[in-house]
Amino acid sequence: MPPWFETALAIFAGIAAVFFFAKYRETAAALEESERIKHKLSKDLDRYRDMPQLRALRDSLTGERSLPVDDDGHEHLLIPNSERKLVHIKMIRNATPVMDGEAVRYCAGGEERTLEELN
Repeated sequence: MPPWFETALAIFAGIAAVFFFAKYRETAAALEESERIKHKLSKDLDRYRDMPQLRALRDSLTGERSLPVDDDGHEHLLIPNSERKLVHIKMIRNATPVMDGEAVRYCAGGEERTLEELN
């Protein structure tokens, strides 16, 4: 084999190795980005999975839907917590509609505060 051919093969192998490792790094970065986005979308999916339950909870607390009531007048609710484990909530409700422009006040720690809308 002539020396120029061996040199050409060595140069070609070096260039091929550089392109192979560049493509490998690019693929590894794309897979890492894919895993990051999958994790983010999984969290978003968990949040949106709770939306129907949160709407039902809102409607039941504002009086648009009724919750099961026991003989003592306590309302019962069964919802999952952040760890997706069920939690039983027993409560007595007092819902009052608020007129437009009216400020709702409550007392905490001896001082009167204005209640703000939950966002």
